[in-house]
Amino acid sequence: MWMLRALGLILLIVLITRLDLNQIWATLQTTDLPLLALAIAGFIPLILVKTIRWQVLLKAQGLQMALWPAFLAYMGSLFIGYLTPGRLGEFVKALHVSRDCDVSLARGFSSVLADRLFDLYALLFVGCLALPRVAVGGSAALILTIALLIGMTAAFALFLNETSFRWFQERGLKFGKLGHRLFDDDGLLPEIRRGFGDLTAVRLLGITALTAFAYFIYFGQCTLLARSLDLPLGYVPVMFAVGLGSLVALIPISISGLGTREASIVAYLSTYGIAPEPALGFSFLILVTFFFAGGLISAAAWLIRPVSLQELRKLRNQRN
Repeated sequence: MWMLRALGLILLIVLITRLDLNQIWATLQTTDLPLLALAIAGFIPLILVKTIRWQVLLKAQGLQMALWPAFLAYMGSLFIGYLTPGRLGEFVKALHVSRDCDVSLARGFSSVLADRLFDLYALLFVGCLALPRVAVGGSAALILTIALLIGMTAAFALFLNETSFRWFQERGLKFGKLGHRLFDDDGLLPEIRRGFGDLTAVRLLGITALTAFAYFIYFGQCTLLARSLDLPLGYVPVMFAVGLGSLVALIPISISGLGTREASIVAYLSTYGIAPEPALGFSFLILVTFFFAGGLISAAAWLIRPVSLQELRKLRNQRN
């Protein structure tokens, strides 16, 4: 696993060695610091909106968490996620739900999985829209993108429908250990489904709107970073470049997406005539804003409301 994750770092090293390091450094030295600070400040409202979305999912399960404890739990999960491999940070939120709402860890974790699923859909949506510009055969890629988006919507509807889900569950259980791990009543997919709880059309619309607003803030922060380097890019090109990079970063061949994200952003921005060196500098500012600065902000939340690392490891082992 560690050798697999090293591929992203190797890709980043190859990318850096093929570029002009002096030009990358010169680009970073031109950074408009007030714009960088404004982009970093946007981290707090970004996580606040995501916290409210998580609260809506918890309410759909009949659970209640006050905004401030939920916000600290969300921020603390990011801090642990930055420090540890294997998405260990997600278990922080599950432990907080278990403690605050007096429910099982499995039930707490189901809301976390549902919350992350909305992020995944958002990145898939933006990343797929960005793909035709860099893919060979733009028209074919656009048709494929539209078909994929329709398929995603249909799959989500079938996933939430009780009758269709039971049909897939019965057949999935026939595929040995993997099938049972995915489709058992306490398996991964039923657990994700329970995370949506009583998800009415109104709640689903609200969660979708909150997800869109959260990513509006996120891509706005990235646009500020592009402008801090005086890159001739508007909101939409930045959204597609970062969205595609974030989507590719989910592929487990790196640590925190290092290397894969940068390569994707550099490739996409090249279609707008942006040279690799300033494009890599822009990607580095994203790392500074969301991982280093965001990590420090999240660390403060973790210190206010920590959980035992021993409990986290125990919970992860149970889920594995």
